[in-house]
This record gives sequence, C-alpha cells and structure tokens, in this order.
Amino acid sequence: MLKFVTELFKPNAPKPLPPMTSQTSMNFASDEVAPFFTQLANNPRLDFPADLAQEVRRNLACMAVEDTRRWRVTGAIDDQPIQMEIEAFMDDVDAPDLYFFSTQSAISEIERELEAFAEAIGT
Repeated sequence: MLKFVTELFKPNAPKPLPPMTSQTSMNFASDEVAPFFTQLANNPRLDFPADLAQEVRRNLACMAVEDTRRWRVTGAIDDQPIQMEIEAFMDDVDAPDLYFFSTQSAISEIERELEAFAEAIGT
C-alpha cells in the first residue's frame, strides 16, 4: 500500500519529443527570409521561439556562398511539443535554400505556409 501511495506522488518522466520524420525546403532571396518567418510566426497552429526569425536572419547575413548552418529549436504544433531543425545552405549570393525537418504534421503546415508565401511574392 505504501508503495502505491509513493508512486502517486512520484514525478513522471518527461515524454520524448516525436521524431523528425519529414522535411520540406524552398529557395529564398535573403530579404524574403524575415517576412516568411513572420508569416510562420502568425500561424495559429505553430509556436516557435520569438527570436527565431532574427537568429536566422543574423546568421544568414554572414554566410558565404556554399556555407551551411543548422538550428535545432523546440516548438509546438497544436500545443503538442515538437523539435524542428532548420538548415540554411547559401546556394548563391543572397539566395539561401532553407530546409525544414520535423514531424509530418508540422512539415505539412510549413509547406502550406511556403506555398502561400511563394504565391504572395509571385514565384
């Protein structure tokens, strides 16, 4: 009986984050990156660190052609915690390719945002 009561008050081990099983990507002009991340931040289903756009933009500014950088962030989709990795590859001068790696549901939502953004800028 004592063991049962003790187990009730024992903290639960944190659940592991779901695995990153999917990816999507898009080529950007450097000046399009911040507006895209602003659009992504306004998506009510997604929640990522508030300074993510500034962090990526600041790092892109000092990347040379053929450089690669990668960020791992913890966020959420529909209030469920997830991890996401963002990789930037400077394909050409001021033209990074951004790759997003996360869960299928997060990547599907990011793909919708990428498509909407591309349509809005006319590409």
